[in-house]
Amino acid sequence: MELVKNAWYVCAWPKEIRAGELLARKICGESLVFFRDDAGEVAALEDRCCHRELPLSKGRIEGGTIRCGYHGLRFNGEGKCVECPMQERIPPAATVRKYPTVLRHGWVWVWPGNPQLADEGAIPEIFARNDHRGWTSCGDVTFVKGNYQLISDNLLDLTHETYVHSTSLGSQHVVEHPIHVSHDDRSVTVQRLMPDHEPAPFWKAMLFEKLGRHVNADRWQVVNFIPPANIVLDVGVAPAGSGALHGDRSAGVEGCNLNAITPADDESTWYFWAFSRNFNQADADLSRKILQSVAGIFDEDKDAIEAVQAKMKEQPDRETMSLVTDKGQLIARRLVKGLIESEHTRKASA
Repeated sequence: MELVKNAWYVCAWPKEIRAGELLARKICGESLVFFRDDAGEVAALEDRCCHRELPLSKGRIEGGTIRCGYHGLRFNGEGKCVECPMQERIPPAATVRKYPTVLRHGWVWVWPGNPQLADEGAIPEIFARNDHRGWTSCGDVTFVKGNYQLISDNLLDLTHETYVHSTSLGSQHVVEHPIHVSHDDRSVTVQRLMPDHEPAPFWKAMLFEKLGRHVNADRWQVVNFIPPANIVLDVGVAPAGSGALHGDRSAGVEGCNLNAITPADDESTWYFWAFSRNFNQADADLSRKILQSVAGIFDEDKDAIEAVQAKMKEQPDRETMSLVTDKGQLIARRLVKGLIESEHTRKASA
């Protein structure tokens, strides 16, 4: 399965790239090494010395540069060799590939494709609530041994909550209410509204945090997809009949599940996730509880996705069937396929 290269992908939380340390990570089949230069800015280079191909991540940081751990060539954040211990003259070919990076929405992003096409304006604004004064966010990264589109599939059809997350998010009300799918040539939106029911355990606890009592709730799920694999879920509950399903969510609790899904290669994925909320923002203990709860929920997803990946590898050409609730997934996959075809066309005409 081919990957979209000309796109921005989240590659790390800023805290993962520490001053004086190297971080090796494969992104879209490319082996990269991340570090901070002498100005403290994040740099990303090909994780390969141009001399004898030892991974630069096996080296060390010196003054905001990388010293190769084999023969000592030293590279700056632009990928240019600035010192060659074996000789005074530095060969012009002593360079390694640099990858564009940018800090945006609380994450570090990298562009693994043609650097001339790396427009920072293309980073999805749907992730703004990961780093916004009106929202409090907590999250982590999970490595999943599964193709990145399996994670997109999982999030675009939340019917699985009833069965995979039966003790946290799931209830029979999820499968009993239909979805509404809308799309254009750049995005897909899947919406499900669930009126007047006893909320699932996770949402029951969240609503109690705000109201201090248990009530029946109206629940909403609005899944927004932007290819290749950027997904934000606007989710929440409010007291039944308070107007939330008609747009007035002020009486309830709103959550924003942010999912930046980054292929490591065809069969594994860096899954960057966060949960943002606009209630009880200063409650650090609540943030810890949410982080722990959401991590447990995503571990359940991880188990299911990895099992699917393993089964697919047994008979990779075996066909599957689709249901009504798969409509968002199928459209999303068509959008991704279109991006891959566009890259082929661009290469052919270059």
